[in-house]
Amino acid sequence: MVSQSRWGYHPCNYATYLQLRRLHRAYWEGRRLLAKWRRWAAKPPKNRTRPEPLVPAAYHEVCAAPVPEVFRAARHGVPTPEDVQPLPFSAEQIERWLHQLE
Repeated sequence: MVSQSRWGYHPCNYATYLQLRRLHRAYWEGRRLLAKWRRWAAKPPKNRTRPEPLVPAAYHEVCAAPVPEVFRAARHGVPTPEDVQPLPFSAEQIERWLHQLE
């Protein structure tokens, strides 16, 4: 679905872009949580003074997807509709991920 704005053509409409924006923020939040867990797991068990950090399963799935590239492509317009690259995942997939992350 190609959408036109003042800045060119985009691979999604504004409502889907806002969902991608929330997903992009969740992607980086998930990366931080996964890094926190990896730091915890790298320590020997006797040195783990705090409880294991919880990382919801939805973050694993979102962080495995190319969310930053898709967000960047949706954010910047291109001059012609033929230059628009379609999103690699559907709007339903984005909504499902956002629902899981809530």
